[in-house]
Amino acid sequence: MWEQLKKLTVIIDNILMVFIIILFLMMFGITNLNVITRYFFNNPITFSVEMGRYCFVSIIFLGAIFTTKEDRHIQVDFFTGMFPEKFRCLVEQVGRLFMAIFFAIVTAYTCEMALANMNVKSSAMQIPMAVPYFIMAFGSAGICLESIVNMVLYQKGIKKKSRTIEEEEDALS
Repeated sequence: MWEQLKKLTVIIDNILMVFIIILFLMMFGITNLNVITRYFFNNPITFSVEMGRYCFVSIIFLGAIFTTKEDRHIQVDFFTGMFPEKFRCLVEQVGRLFMAIFFAIVTAYTCEMALANMNVKSSAMQIPMAVPYFIMAFGSAGICLESIVNMVLYQKGIKKKSRTIEEEEDALS
């Protein structure tokens, strides 16, 4: 069962990575094309700023899923590094729990916002505003899920403890 779950997560990760790459290329392409059309033809692309913004926000929320999976999100290593290892692990687990709760709340509210804005169109692209909200909800749900998975994996000892900044610097040198 673990092998099938690992294969599924690899497939999902690959799909997510391809989607992020496509979003990045779209953002990069439309922004550069807008610069060219504005500079050379004095005729900017009206929807480029809006599309770039939605792509950027989507990349951030979807990329945060990978960051959470690898347990590489921002944390205060200086503070937790002062404690003994067992207490540090407890503090990190509590942090993961708070993160899961926070992003579960964000998921609920962004889903609510998406449903409320199904008929509202964006100003330039005329797409339903539910699209960017659902991407935010998807990213938040992924972060919440990965936080819970990390809690379980650390608890069962499948994932090893995270290292402090000092330990990482020592490993690099």
